[in-house]
Amino acid sequence: MRSYLLWVVMVAGLTARGQQRPQEPMPKYAYHVEHVYFPNTKDSISLAGTFTRPDAPGMYPAVILISGSGPQDRNSQLLGHKPFLVIADHFAKHGIAVLRYDDRGVGESRGQMKGSDISDFTRDAAAALTYLKGRADVDTRKIGVVGHSEGGAIGLILAAENPAVSFLVSMAGPGVDGTELIMSQTEAILRQYNAGDSLIQSQLGYQRAMMDAIVQEKDTVALKARIISNAKKQYAENTGAQKAMDEDRFVQTVSSQYLTHEYLSIVRFDPKPYFAKVKCPVLVLNGDKDIQVISKVHLAGWREGLPKATVKELPGLNHLFQQCKTCQLTEYRTLTETISPAALGEMTEWIRQTTGLRK
Repeated sequence: MRSYLLWVVMVAGLTARGQQRPQEPMPKYAYHVEHVYFPNTKDSISLAGTFTRPDAPGMYPAVILISGSGPQDRNSQLLGHKPFLVIADHFAKHGIAVLRYDDRGVGESRGQMKGSDISDFTRDAAAALTYLKGRADVDTRKIGVVGHSEGGAIGLILAAENPAVSFLVSMAGPGVDGTELIMSQTEAILRQYNAGDSLIQSQLGYQRAMMDAIVQEKDTVALKARIISNAKKQYAENTGAQKAMDEDRFVQTVSSQYLTHEYLSIVRFDPKPYFAKVKCPVLVLNGDKDIQVISKVHLAGWREGLPKATVKELPGLNHLFQQCKTCQLTEYRTLTETISPAALGEMTEWIRQTTGLRK
C-alpha cells in the first residue's frame, strides 16, 4: 500500500522517461483479447476492462486482478510499468483467463474515485465476479482473485463474503490492521532513507496521533478537528516544515492526505474478522525488501489468521515484486523489470495446481 505521507511526496511527478520495459507484451498477442464492459448494479455504474484467455475454445479457470490504492487503470500502470498487463499475458499463456479493469472513475470506467473506499472497490470486484460467472468460456467453479496491496484486502473481503470465489492470491496484501500497517511502513521508509533515531521517533509519534484519531473518532467533524490539531502541533515542532511552507498550507496538505475516504478505510481495515470466514485455498506472497507492506509483519498476520494458507516470502523483491537494488521507493521507475519471473511462476503454478490444470 502506498503511504499517503511519504510515497506521494517522493514519487509525485516522476515519469519513466523512456525506460525500457522488456516484459511488456506487444501485439499481436498469442491469446484471445477482448475489450469488455460490465455493470456494478448496486452503484449503478459501468466498469470497463480487458478479458484475456487462451485462443483455443473451451472453459478456463479465471482470475480477477484487483489493484492497489489510488486511481489505477486496468494495467495497474505506475511509473511506466504495467504489471497487470504482464501478469495477464503470463497467465493467458499458461491456460488461465484474466479479467482486469479500470478502477471506478479511471479510464473508461464510470463512477467517482474521489470519495470511494475499500467497501466501494469491493462492490466493483463483486461485479467483476458476477460478469465472469456469466461467460461461457469461464469455468465458474474455478474463479479466483489476485489482489495487489490494497487489492489483497479487497480480495480477502470478497473471498470471505462470496462463496463463488474459489481461490485467493494476495500480493503484498495487509495481514494486520491499518494502524500497524502504516506505523511499520513509516518506520521502514524512514530507516531506508537513513533518518536518525530522533527523527524517526518524532515522526512515529506524529503518525501514532493521527492513527489514534482515525480509529477512535467516528464523527466526521470531530475527526477533522483532531487531525487539524495534530497537524498544527507537528508544524509547531518541526522547523523543517516551517521553512518549507506556511502553517496554513502545511496543515491543509497534511490533513487532506489523512481525510480521504480511501485512506480512512485503509487505516480502519482489520483483516482478522475476514480470515475466519475464508474457506477457499489462499496463496500469500510478499517480497522481503518491501518497505510499504512489511513482509515479516504481514506474513505473520496471514499465518496466524489462515493457518492453512500457502505463505511465501520472496527474496530480493520490493512492493511491486521487482528484483530491486537499493529497494527505495524512487527506484521503482528506474528498474527495467516490471515483475519478477519468480513471482509470476509462484502464482501461475499455484493457480494451475489449485484449479487442476495440467501442463
